[in-house]
Amino acid sequence: MDISIKSAPILALAALFSLIFSTEAIAKVQYVSDELVINMRSGKGNGFKIIKIVKSGTPLTILNQDSGYTRARTPQGVEGWVLSRFLINTPVAKTLLAKAQQDVVQMKEKYDAMEAELSTIKTERDTLSTSENKLLSNKENLNVELAKLKKIAARPMQLEAENDQLRNDLVKIEAENRLLKQEYQTLEDNSDQDWFMIGAGVLFGGMILGLIFPKLRSGQKKANWNRL
Repeated sequence: MDISIKSAPILALAALFSLIFSTEAIAKVQYVSDELVINMRSGKGNGFKIIKIVKSGTPLTILNQDSGYTRARTPQGVEGWVLSRFLINTPVAKTLLAKAQQDVVQMKEKYDAMEAELSTIKTERDTLSTSENKLLSNKENLNVELAKLKKIAARPMQLEAENDQLRNDLVKIEAENRLLKQEYQTLEDNSDQDWFMIGAGVLFGGMILGLIFPKLRSGQKKANWNRL
């Protein structure tokens, strides 16, 4: 019996702490209903001191509820007791409307931002399209210039090939010319020899005729004298 009596305060204190911590752990949020203001008092009852005037729509963290009163904490950290019947589980219409209006404003801002971004993207797209067209045009011009350069670059090579062909032809012509000169020289030598032989023959024939002709004339004269 003595042990039970001594341990009773301890058990009561433990239960109190357990109740406090469990209450803190399961704390929920409720809102002041559509009343203009409510009084937050230091205790449960109208006889206790008013410590704060709470406007409708104010979110309160619920700490404890007892006998039609609720112990709550304001967003500023003030704790006190208010009548439970003035609390509701959802925000009041005014708060919901304000939040809805704020959401609309935020959505409008996001929409405007997205529209501006879309306009920027369209502008960039148009700019890129224009740049692409310019690049394509420049590419075509470059292809034309490249074709001209290829022709110009190919011309020296063609000329070099033609020069090589002309040099080869010149070598052939010079070789043929040398052969013709040799043949001409050979013909000229043969012609000189032939003319020499002809001249020698004519000279020899003349000498023979010179020897024979006087004899023929003397024989003819004798024959004429014999006829007489």
